[in-house]
Amino acid sequence: MASERLLTAPFARIWLATFGAFATFGMVVLALPLYAKDELGAGSVGVGFAMGAGSVTSVIFSTLSGRLGDRRGRRPLLIVGGLVMIVCYLALALSPDLLGVIAIRLLAGAAEATFVVGAYTVVMDIAPEERRGEAVSLVTLASYLGLTVGPVAADLIRGDNRFWLVWLVTAALVLTSTAVVATLRETRPESEESASLSWLPPRGALRPGLLVLLGLLGFGGFAAFAAIYARDLGIERPGLVFALFGGVISLVRLLGRKLPDALGARRTLALSFVCLATGLATVGAWQSVTGLLVGTVVFGAGQAMTYPSAMLLAIEATSGAEKSAAVGSVGAFVDVALGLGAFTLGGVAKFWGYGGAFLVASAVALSGLIVLAPMRGARGIPLEEVAP
Repeated sequence: MASERLLTAPFARIWLATFGAFATFGMVVLALPLYAKDELGAGSVGVGFAMGAGSVTSVIFSTLSGRLGDRRGRRPLLIVGGLVMIVCYLALALSPDLLGVIAIRLLAGAAEATFVVGAYTVVMDIAPEERRGEAVSLVTLASYLGLTVGPVAADLIRGDNRFWLVWLVTAALVLTSTAVVATLRETRPESEESASLSWLPPRGALRPGLLVLLGLLGFGGFAAFAAIYARDLGIERPGLVFALFGGVISLVRLLGRKLPDALGARRTLALSFVCLATGLATVGAWQSVTGLLVGTVVFGAGQAMTYPSAMLLAIEATSGAEKSAAVGSVGAFVDVALGLGAFTLGGVAKFWGYGGAFLVASAVALSGLIVLAPMRGARGIPLEEVAP
């Protein structure tokens, strides 16, 4: 018997809004470091503070906004988060100094996290229970496509240092996304259980969050060092490695979107950890262009399955009254993994080289199987019962 429809009008609207929001994040990733360096004369430390400030508040507000979403609803997160982002991007268009940029990014990081938690929770609310894994795969596909398109758009818009125009376009894009989500009705379900008064992550989301941390730690190092490693191997255009990586993730999340529901979150996560560990080990041990490309494909496949499956586990392990908090908590672990991965694997690379760093990341990913072993996940459903 076919399950309920997933691709509804509300789902399409939240998908488009998510794509728009993440496209602005991608634009900021490219334009902000260049603005800090070229226009403000900031050194590497200043650029790092400008970029990292948003991550600090994003980690904090992912959990806090999740708790607020359970108490007050999802629409306030989307609308308030969107409006604050607009103000922040317009403030960047006023050409602030470095301290001003850092202050703006602190506020923007909180707003961005709030919007994303609201969007992802809406997806979990409106998706049929037996298709939640597929829903997460599709909405994170929108996120990844936005992050891919954003830097390209920012580079074209920036031209000859037209940073003010980049910030105006980002503000307009977020305004459009906010207008789209404003048409949605509140999706927070009526629950007999009242929302928790705690501001801490739900207990049921902690182990899935740890799994995300172990799985995505390697991506933090890959994002930081793959371009340098590729150039050392003789690849003149290292961006092609990231294009390959992004293409694999997009294909797996699109074509394999039903895997978490069909196999079950636990089995899909186990498969993802095997792919992550194998891909990173291939990159680290087979130190050649071929090894890097083959390893990137396998690593990308594992990366594509990790977050949707871990999110599904977190939702299964928490009550309906803590759904938004579970989404936010897993998101916070993503931010921690990316920052911690770049920092720790950078230290490893200093002593053992980039190959050694990728091998250590492989071992970390493999340890996820140990954490996963005692967990129970929902059993999969037959593929023929998953509606198109």
